[in-house]
Amino acid sequence: MLNRTSQRVFLTLYLYLMCILLSQSNHLYHHSNPSTIEIGNPIQISQLMFSQEPIQSGMLYFRETGKLSFQEIKMSYENGRWTGIIPAHRVTISGIEYLTILQTYDGGRIAMPLIDDPFNKPLFIKVISTKTVGIQKKSINKNNNYTNADILVLSPETGSVMLPDEVVISASLFNAPSVDQSKFQLLVNNKDYTDQTVIFDDVLSLVPSEELEFGFYKIKLLFKTKYGMDVEPVEWTFSISKGVKNFSESFKYNGSFLGKKSQSNASSISIDDQEYSSKLNAEISWIKIRYSSRASSRESKFLQPINRSSFIIQITDYLKIENGDVYPSISPFLLDGKRVNGRHIDAGFDYKIGFNGFRIFGKDLLGFELTGGFELQTVSGELIRAVQYQNGIDRAYELLTDYAKYDASGNRIYLFNRKGYTFPRKINAYRFGLSFNNNFKAGIHLLKAKDDFDKINLYASENSTFSVDSSITGDTVTTYYTLARFIDSVANGNSNLIKVKNKNWANGNPQENLALGFEVEGALDNRKLLFQLGWNMSLTNYNIWAGRANKDSLDLLMDTIPDGKLLGDYPVSDIGKFIDDYSDVFTVNPLYMAPILPIDPIIAQESTLRAILNMPASAYFFRVKGSYMFNNILVEYRQLGSQYKSFGNPFLTNNIREFFINDRLSLLGRRLMFVAGYKYRDNKLSELVTNPVATKTVSLNTTLVPGPGAPSIIMNIQSIGKTNGIDSIDVDQYGNYLGDNREDSQALNLMASINLPGNFENFTTTSSINVNSISYTDNLASNRKKDFFFQKAETQSLAATLSTRFVFPLKTTSTFNQTKIFIPYLDQNNIAQKQTNTWTSYMMSAQYAFLENRLRLRSGIDYTTNGKKDDTAIKLYGGKLGCDWDIFDKLTLTFNSSIRLNNNKNNNFDEIDNDGDGKTDEKRENWSMNSSGVNLTLGYKF
Repeated sequence: MLNRTSQRVFLTLYLYLMCILLSQSNHLYHHSNPSTIEIGNPIQISQLMFSQEPIQSGMLYFRETGKLSFQEIKMSYENGRWTGIIPAHRVTISGIEYLTILQTYDGGRIAMPLIDDPFNKPLFIKVISTKTVGIQKKSINKNNNYTNADILVLSPETGSVMLPDEVVISASLFNAPSVDQSKFQLLVNNKDYTDQTVIFDDVLSLVPSEELEFGFYKIKLLFKTKYGMDVEPVEWTFSISKGVKNFSESFKYNGSFLGKKSQSNASSISIDDQEYSSKLNAEISWIKIRYSSRASSRESKFLQPINRSSFIIQITDYLKIENGDVYPSISPFLLDGKRVNGRHIDAGFDYKIGFNGFRIFGKDLLGFELTGGFELQTVSGELIRAVQYQNGIDRAYELLTDYAKYDASGNRIYLFNRKGYTFPRKINAYRFGLSFNNNFKAGIHLLKAKDDFDKINLYASENSTFSVDSSITGDTVTTYYTLARFIDSVANGNSNLIKVKNKNWANGNPQENLALGFEVEGALDNRKLLFQLGWNMSLTNYNIWAGRANKDSLDLLMDTIPDGKLLGDYPVSDIGKFIDDYSDVFTVNPLYMAPILPIDPIIAQESTLRAILNMPASAYFFRVKGSYMFNNILVEYRQLGSQYKSFGNPFLTNNIREFFINDRLSLLGRRLMFVAGYKYRDNKLSELVTNPVATKTVSLNTTLVPGPGAPSIIMNIQSIGKTNGIDSIDVDQYGNYLGDNREDSQALNLMASINLPGNFENFTTTSSINVNSISYTDNLASNRKKDFFFQKAETQSLAATLSTRFVFPLKTTSTFNQTKIFIPYLDQNNIAQKQTNTWTSYMMSAQYAFLENRLRLRSGIDYTTNGKKDDTAIKLYGGKLGCDWDIFDKLTLTFNSSIRLNNNKNNNFDEIDNDGDGKTDEKRENWSMNSSGVNLTLGYKF
């Protein structure tokens, strides 16, 4: 341990180590990364749009750092920004990676970050532990460096339900001779019962003097060894039921009702929304019931559902049934938090098997005790609901004008294609797991998802219109028809000449997916060392309209010899029978399947192990975790084949293999933490990849939180090396230079954050400063031509926030953010230059309370500019006003409004009527409304 003087010196050194906070700014949008977040807090992601393209919808994707799949959250347009909330329970110490996709009305997409593949390079948020900043509670434990002791829980059993007069808490210390039985602490729901507890003949017992109320209880036993070291706490839970006669006493409930009305305007698009939500929580002894719902006026049959509702029943810790919109977690490779409209059942059962054996000459022989549990999860419902057609012209039918066909009578056949539909996707998933003695766990899981194409009607609404050009009607302009009107006007009333394709439509074919796998975990040294292994494989059919494969197609699948065998060894008739027998499980058709065969038979002839490890549709990992002394070590290897697919996790990154090792070192009573890591990643999983890309990442993260009232500091250093395996330049047959596609670059990402609390006579403050820098180095610069164009954009950013709370009911917040983006480009002489874009924003807000805090008024102003002095300068001025009024106890009215104005000098010279007043380039036309919004919410909590 460092002494107090050394800690001060260490803290002083840290105060000088700061680098730059990353933001995303360009000509389409501006976004500032959230500051460092404490674990368990929700995160709001907001995006201010500059583009004039009307946005239809937005989706926020996020995941824990290092996880395989992204979760998705619907974004909403409020106060001039597209915003989404990452739920608090998803914010873990691992950190958060996120990105957004905005969908425009013309079918385009705007990604953040603005790159071709944002899922491979998401943005990052650092998460810190609240344990390091919380006030240390006074207890027998002074730190978390525990030793182990074999303490056996006797009563009550974990998860059991008892009557009040039957409660006896008991534990055996027989196998824990090192425990000091004179120094212990017993807590029940954090209430100290040590004085009522006795230890006799190595058995600890407590019979509470007062009757415990109904509900759930958590027991915690704290001991010390005879040498004064802390023993790892023993914790378990149980519940108490008072029976039917005391039903009125045992029934507890709470909930809320909320109504919201909002109006937003941006880019000449107005969005009106009315939303109603409700929550109800009820508890009856050992049963808990939760209901929640949300209904929006933006719900439409032309889109995927916006409304949400769920009903949950939980019976102690053994059974949980969810109905409605559920978010189950089966496996990271199969289904992990994606919304399913249906049912999720999670049942778990514990068991204990013991045999006391017998004694010979005073020794116990053949005695044993086996504990463990079973777990079963089932999921059934819809991943995607049916959409029959889109609203608008040419959104349901398309007339195939290039298709000309006539019947025997010489009448022309008009062929139509179906558009605008979405097949409903049904899903069924299962998981079965078991465990033994807390040292071994295993589970198997299965997912089947299939599009139900029979649910989409061949004929859409009678009001669906489509365009018909002059080649059909002979008119000089395009004409619009419904199907009925087209039959009467163009087809001469003969409906037999109108045909709609019955499959292979314009917006995609129905698909089917089958994914299955297992995971195994083994633990040693009282779970200080964990070994985890998981393996999965998938089969995907991308056109089940084609049906099952026939014998002829199988015979010629891998060779050209019609001998009734596959590869000359496997009878086609046997394979065909197998396909027919299991057609209800999966539709096998090699023409549309990925993979065609799970294992490549050609590679298998050379090496069976290699063929299994490199299955194109497999995904597996091997992980080792260790927790010793002050270190937490993680070593993992994982691989996802290029054709692995799970409809329950559609955002998995395929065709990668990764190896990484992390070590987290905790010092100074967990006030100082270092995290060092190395990660290797490439996409060389197939011999067809000619230029595989490999990245090597080395990172060092530090967090210093001395204690309450002291500054907290975070600093991250990350170095990323990237190569593509190309070691020569491109030349033609005469040796003339054509290009240089070699990649050997190094990225350096530096980030630092400091939080400074202040406590003064009349107010308290919290200040934070965040800085970040991302720079690139071309390692091949000395071997390239002088005019080589190195296409890497660099960023620098600085953010500062000051929050103040006064002794009178006033709170203020001020924020400054500046981001510089250095974008390389070629000038007119093909000489590489760098363009610097600087975005600066200021924000101030305040809240003041009246009427003994029953009325709280809020206001704020903000300013954003790109810093340019010419006619391309962008200046945005924003203001907001709001209040919360507690009309009476538990009934609150909330009002929020905002407006943002754009000052663009170029509007005075573009000869365009930008403000729609019939005049062009007048004096004040440089001012325009960027966005505005009003929200009114009435909520009641009970």
